[in-house]
Amino acid sequence: MSELVIQPKELKSQFNLSGRGPILVDGATGYLGSHLVAALAASGAEIRCLVHKGAKSEDINVLKNLGANVHVGDLIGSDSASDQAFKDARVAVHLIGSIAPKRGVTHEVLHVEMTRAFVQKAKAGGVQRALMVTALGTRADAPSSYHSSKWLAERELVESGLTSSILRPSLLIGRQVGRRNSKLVERLLKVISEKKAVPLVNGGVNKLQPLFIGDMAMAAVASIDKLTSKKAEVLTTPLELGGSDVLTMNALVRELMAVLGVDKPIVTLPYPLAMAAASVCQLFQDVPVISCDQVKLSMRDNICTDNRIEELLGTKPVPLSTALQVYASK
Repeated sequence: MSELVIQPKELKSQFNLSGRGPILVDGATGYLGSHLVAALAASGAEIRCLVHKGAKSEDINVLKNLGANVHVGDLIGSDSASDQAFKDARVAVHLIGSIAPKRGVTHEVLHVEMTRAFVQKAKAGGVQRALMVTALGTRADAPSSYHSSKWLAERELVESGLTSSILRPSLLIGRQVGRRNSKLVERLLKVISEKKAVPLVNGGVNKLQPLFIGDMAMAAVASIDKLTSKKAEVLTTPLELGGSDVLTMNALVRELMAVLGVDKPIVTLPYPLAMAAASVCQLFQDVPVISCDQVKLSMRDNICTDNRIEELLGTKPVPLSTALQVYASK
C-alpha cells in the first residue's frame, strides 16, 4: 500500500483557511471533489458540499466523515437545498464536468449550462469569489467538444463579474483518499487486468503530463487561499498545471503495467476504427467506455506550455513513479 493513500485526518496542509468563511464545492463526490474536500479539511476550512440527488451514499459518507456539511440538490432550476448551500459562502468552487457524459447529456449542458447556473446561484447567494477547474487544452477552437465547451464555460465565469480564478490541469492520476480514480485510469486498469492486449488509439504516441491528484487538490486550496487573503490576490489568467514528467500514453500504460506486475502487448487502434467503436459505445452505453471526444483527444499532445504547479504548491509536484505506486495495491 502506497504511503500516499492515508487516513484523511493524517493529511497535512501548509495552508490555514480557518476563519476564512464557508467554502462551497459542487461536484464534491467526484474524483477531484473528494480529494479537494480532504485538502480543505486538512487546511481547517469550513466546508459545504453540493451533491446531486443521484449521488451514492458511500460517496456522501466520505464527505461527511471529512467534516463537510452536505447539501443534496440540483444546480439547475429552483432548489432550496442548493440555494442554501451557496448562501454567503466565501468562495464557491465549480468542479462539475465529464469527458464522457451519460447518454442524453451533452457537453454543452454539463459544462456551459451548469456553469451558467453556478454563476446565477453564486450571485443570488451573495458569493463574490469563485474558483473553477477546467482542463489543459481548453480553447475556443479546440477540435473536441469537451475542450471547446470548457472554453465557453470559462467565459461564463470570466464575464460574470465574480472575482475568480481558473485552473487547467493535465491528466490527474493516483489516489490519496476515498475510492475513486480518474475515468481514464480506471479504464486502463480494467483493460490491463482483463484483456490479452491493450489497444491504444494511434498507438498511444500522444504526450501527457500527468499530475498527482493530491497536488491538484492542494493547488486548488492554494488558489482559495489567495482568493480569501486580505489582498484577495486573483490569478487573472487560467493557470496550466502538470506534473514533472512528460511521457507518451504508450509509456504511461507500460509504467502502469510494471506497477501491476503485468506484461501484455500494446496494439495500435487506428483512428477510423476507434471513432467507429466510440460511436457504437455512445449509442448503446449509458456511460460510454470510450467516447468520440476521447478518441480525438488521443490524437493530440496534452502538455503545459507554462506549468504553474510549483508556483501554487511552493514545491515540486509528486513524481509520476511515486503517484503510480497506489495502484500496486489493487
